[in-house]
Amino acid sequence: MSDSSSSEIEELGINLKEFSMKRQTRLGSRKTTQSTKQEDDLIDTPTELQYYTLLKNAMSILKKDKEDRSSNKLRLPLEVKREGIRTKVNIVEIADILDREVFHITKFITSELMAEGSVKDDGYLWIKGNFLKAKIQEVLRKFIENFVVCKSCDGIEDTAIIKEQRLFYLQCNKCGGRHCVGNDIDGLSSKSGVKPKLRGII
Repeated sequence: MSDSSSSEIEELGINLKEFSMKRQTRLGSRKTTQSTKQEDDLIDTPTELQYYTLLKNAMSILKKDKEDRSSNKLRLPLEVKREGIRTKVNIVEIADILDREVFHITKFITSELMAEGSVKDDGYLWIKGNFLKAKIQEVLRKFIENFVVCKSCDGIEDTAIIKEQRLFYLQCNKCGGRHCVGNDIDGLSSKSGVKPKLRGII
């Protein structure tokens, strides 16, 4: 009986190599059928609605938007000069570009530096003490982050400080966003400990 069983096993033997080749052939045929179906689907879909066309258009729009924002980026021609025991900053020019009150920026800078200062007829803020340009830049970036940049859309060029019922608001005319930035008692002073972003403005 054992001889008979052994003989049956030999007769039913499987050629694994041949089986593997047949399986690969079937899979290849199935894959070709799927690819053909996908191609047929693309043929039925208008070119402008095909995935890769939509993706290409989206990438093109994003690239153009980035280039436009870079070309329109606000730049501040900051001048900081040390003369004797004082430092002068072209505050009137800066205030004009940012569209903010000279008094507001002056008060903010002197408060942050814990120094006395006043604006002269030459358009410069003269500050008592010697300060590096890097320090003035840091303070101005903080001012811009708190009182110029819209908190909703990150817009810079179309914002304004308005006052309503003893409260000051940073209003964005582009997106309509509004953010409270102070009151009559505290004034327009920075309360944020967040480090401002390096926006390439100064």
